[in-house]
Amino acid sequence: MSFQKILIPIDGSVYSDAAIDKATELAKIAGSELTLFFTIDTSIYTHTAASSSLSNLEHILKMEMDEVLKAGEEKVKDAGLTCKTRYSEGIPGKEICEISGEYDLIIMGTAGRTGIKKMILGSVTQHVVTGAKCPVMSVKAKE
Repeated sequence: MSFQKILIPIDGSVYSDAAIDKATELAKIAGSELTLFFTIDTSIYTHTAASSSLSNLEHILKMEMDEVLKAGEEKVKDAGLTCKTRYSEGIPGKEICEISGEYDLIIMGTAGRTGIKKMILGSVTQHVVTGAKCPVMSVKAKE
């Protein structure tokens, strides 16, 4: 099985950094094309007070996206590779699964939560593992 196109969903966390590290390692061996993917999580809008400025929130979220993608690109560049970037707006796990058929592999970080923490907080990685149209590699980060 070849992994020519690898998708790396990122959110700026140490878990994303671990996924980028693993993806660059594999890309060097397999000659893979890397794509960093960020989802502006629109579920945050339902948790925002009505008096809050929606346009201000959108601006902040887009600035965060730009910073996260730029930092991810720098990390890939530091590993001696290049990458593409893309983004979407929606629910992260759903958005990743929707584009998963375009890739040979998804590499993403996981916090490795179990038990009640997983039930309360949910898991984007778990959603992707069960719903993606391609293989998924989850990478644990050292906290």
